[in-house]
Amino acid sequence: MRKFEFRLQRVLEYRELQEGWAKEAYLGAQAARLRAEDDLAKLRGRREDALLTSAPSLVEIRDLDRYLSRLEDEIEEQKSVVEILKADEEKALHEWTEARKNLKALQKLRDSAQTEWQRQADREEQKSLDDWTSMRRAG
Repeated sequence: MRKFEFRLQRVLEYRELQEGWAKEAYLGAQAARLRAEDDLAKLRGRREDALLTSAPSLVEIRDLDRYLSRLEDEIEEQKSVVEILKADEEKALHEWTEARKNLKALQKLRDSAQTEWQRQADREEQKSLDDWTSMRRAG
């Protein structure tokens, strides 16, 4: 008897590739967001350190004020970057989830087709055994 061949095997293999690509995209987006959040934490740490700095002269106070202002701007920019990366990560997660659903649907189809093929093979084998038994008794 011929072996089982899933007629949508190529589609299944392509969906497996798509799921892998979507997973890699999600992991990349997650890593980018984590790096951006780490950068934001570093900026906040630098701000906290600067706030603890004492400035004895008017010039140093003015310089410290400018530095804190620049840090605040950088922190706000980094917050925006983090939010954009969070949105990208959520989109990538959604795409990965969809790719997994599509893959699982095809895997279920393959499993059902294989089960049906096995049932048919078992019926054919039983029929052959029944025919052989009948011929043996008749002969």
